[in-house]
Amino acid sequence: MGKIIIVKQPVSQNAGNCGNQNQWDGQQNFRLLLTLFDEKRPYLMETAPLLTEEGILGSIYLARVQDVVPGLKGAFLAVSKGETVYLPLAKCQKILIANRQNPDREADCAQSGGLKRERVFVSGESLKQGDEVVVQITGEALKTKQPTASEHLSLTGQYCVCGYFGHGIHYSKKLSEEKKKEIDMKLKERDMEGRKRYQFTVRTNAGELGDLTSLFEEMADFIRVFDTLTEVYRHRTCYSRLYRKEAEILSRIKNIPLDAYDEIVTDEEDVYGLLADNIREKPVRLYKDALLPLAKLYSLETHLKEALGKRVWLPCGGYLVIEPTEAMTVIDVNSGKAVSKGKKSKSDYLTVNLEAAEEVARQLRLRNYSGMIMVDFISMEKESDNRILLEKLDRFLREDKVPARLVDMTALGIVEITRKKVSRPLADFL
Repeated sequence: MGKIIIVKQPVSQNAGNCGNQNQWDGQQNFRLLLTLFDEKRPYLMETAPLLTEEGILGSIYLARVQDVVPGLKGAFLAVSKGETVYLPLAKCQKILIANRQNPDREADCAQSGGLKRERVFVSGESLKQGDEVVVQITGEALKTKQPTASEHLSLTGQYCVCGYFGHGIHYSKKLSEEKKKEIDMKLKERDMEGRKRYQFTVRTNAGELGDLTSLFEEMADFIRVFDTLTEVYRHRTCYSRLYRKEAEILSRIKNIPLDAYDEIVTDEEDVYGLLADNIREKPVRLYKDALLPLAKLYSLETHLKEALGKRVWLPCGGYLVIEPTEAMTVIDVNSGKAVSKGKKSKSDYLTVNLEAAEEVARQLRLRNYSGMIMVDFISMEKESDNRILLEKLDRFLREDKVPARLVDMTALGIVEITRKKVSRPLADFL
């Protein structure tokens, strides 16, 4: 079992430059660094804002449409007088709107607990300047681009995801059929008020629960949030925040499978208090040792430099060269010291490539690279060796909690990978 370590990490003014000593002199801004250790090696490294610096990501706002740009198939919305976000409109069919007198869709009325809840929708095609709509912030600002928003409102917990639009219960593909039947049966027995008004997806973590009470409590909490939103959104002033997402560090922990770690350790008292109040299934420990800081105990500075460096060595003596560009990430596999100076064995190349495949998958997780990834493995003559390589790489990529897919090997022997973008790369924060 692994261990989650959380420390306060200085942020360098030159993001991604780990060789800059100023990164560690304590004079910069800070973020929280979460590291999941698998035995002694980092399996995952992520950052989150300090608890006192939480942003707008994940929050739900009543925003005003400033401009609709047909050429971009999108709209720019103001969520406050100083914050603008971008809303893609290409697939928008249901946008919750507050100030239309004659909406182009009929109101949806739900009767529950003696309360009539009216939800008024418009499509993306009919959106116009001045409309007040309910959106959720789903993407962070990136360089010159504004944060992105979505009309699809959802709440993500440790055991389930609740969608505002839609109905029914869905399950993670990783849950066993036995567990699905158990949850279905318990839900029918419980007859939870309001669960049919929204769409739920039960996450893999629910499979680790012996007692399903935590799952049902989470579902009930999400129902209350969305019921309240439905009751009030047409009566709130523009720019109102209708829902504030929980602290990002808490969300990131909830996204880690329960079977991946057995303990959470932090030296930040406010983080410890938050986690101790919200994490029930795993122990949370406050580290106190003035002589040996937690970051030093786990050599986090060294691990960060390795995670952000250009060259990564393999156990066999080969190495990777990782080059992120604007368009894609390029990875070159080199034999290095893995082959003797004499006659090079073809089996040596397969050994290097297999080690490289595992390390490529790990580095994509650690660095949080997304989009197109091109990997130039060492050329091998046997087609059977290439098949073995691709099968191994595909298996390693499937272990990633972020959807990553092996596309194919090109005629030039370049392996194509795609990985879903969920947040910015690690280097952007450090």
